[in-house]
Amino acid sequence: MEAAASTPPAPAKKQRDFLLHLEAYLAKRDGVDKLLKISRYATKILLAAPSVREAAELGPRLKAFESSVGVSRKAFRLGKFVQDLNALRTSAVGSRSAADRLLAVVAYGGEGVYYFVEQFVWLSKAGLIGARHSKSLQKISAWAELVGYVGSIALKIEDLKKIRLQLTSIVAANRKSAGFNEGGNEELRRLREKLLLKQLSIVQDLADALMAIGDVRDGKGVLSGPLLMASAGLLSALISTHKNWSSC
Repeated sequence: MEAAASTPPAPAKKQRDFLLHLEAYLAKRDGVDKLLKISRYATKILLAAPSVREAAELGPRLKAFESSVGVSRKAFRLGKFVQDLNALRTSAVGSRSAADRLLAVVAYGGEGVYYFVEQFVWLSKAGLIGARHSKSLQKISAWAELVGYVGSIALKIEDLKKIRLQLTSIVAANRKSAGFNEGGNEELRRLREKLLLKQLSIVQDLADALMAIGDVRDGKGVLSGPLLMASAGLLSALISTHKNWSSC
């Protein structure tokens, strides 16, 4: 019996031109949105320091900038709920189990309601809708966002288990093959990248869920401190920026 041929090394990825990559990134709505998110929560971290917050000139300017960026980000979400409607349609006809489809309804349904209500929150902050409705709209938005993240985290944990099972199966099936090289196997490399991105996505959802809890509780409680909320927002923004940069 002949020995199995050795696995050829994976071809090196071609380095993309940075400016062309940046142009592609900024052409996406999420690309600009996440840069604004980084700016907003980095500013919130600065404002968490009493010396900066109480500074005569710098404090008010940073507060005005943070507030303006927050309203601008809401404008970027116009119509974004449509992607959740499409995700719900896809999950309804997909090959997922009944439990996964239920989690998809919770995840995409909650996020879809959140993005839909956020349009009216933006209109309220922009002055078109009376300010008296703003607080109730924000409360509905926060609860919908939290429900969406609970479903999303549960769904991604299930996906994580499936990816790990695939990795274990591939390694077990090929380990006895002569010349098998884990580092040069393209399928293993792809699955490990997918695993890392999924893990980062769960961390991002946890950070965003923590902020949603703070919004639901109106900033009250141990886990609602300004510095913790700002740090969670910045972590979420950096992870999302990395994912969007890698995918474009």
